[in-house]
Amino acid sequence: MNTHFTKTIKDYAATKVDRMRDEVRANVREMLAAEAPAGELAGAFAAGTLISTIPVPLVDMALAAWVTKRYAEMPRAPFFTGMALANNLFMAPLYASTPRVGGFALHWLANYTPIVAPEAILIRILVGYLLIALGLALGAYVLASTGFRGYQATRRMRPVAQPGPIGPHGFDNRP
Repeated sequence: MNTHFTKTIKDYAATKVDRMRDEVRANVREMLAAEAPAGELAGAFAAGTLISTIPVPLVDMALAAWVTKRYAEMPRAPFFTGMALANNLFMAPLYASTPRVGGFALHWLANYTPIVAPEAILIRILVGYLLIALGLALGAYVLASTGFRGYQATRRMRPVAQPGPIGPHGFDNRP
């Protein structure tokens, strides 16, 4: 009886993992086949990353639904890929460091400007979160833009394959 449940759980998990792999493959194929400019693809990826960093449950999903409805021409595959990569498991250590980052930024600001650094923990958390989220979105944009531009440049340089003679083992025999 116990092995039946174990087998059922394993089958369920394997099905979920296979479905997730298929979705990831479909997103990657859609991103690589997109004819949109690299900056637009990178912007969608960075927007998905930024929205996904929101720590309040379901607020990020509501905002993502609004963004995809409002900006219907935005490429969806990079947007959802950015959201998937900046998930809560990835963000948990960054959420934990927000008070320290915010406190450091506020005290640095107080040292070099006439502004007094507030001691409220909530202010430090908000400032730290904003710095981390914006830094992550900027990094995502730069990396995605570089990657998409490089891929599109190599795709343009690659010659179109002409059909040629096929050898006895199913390989192309052209030099």
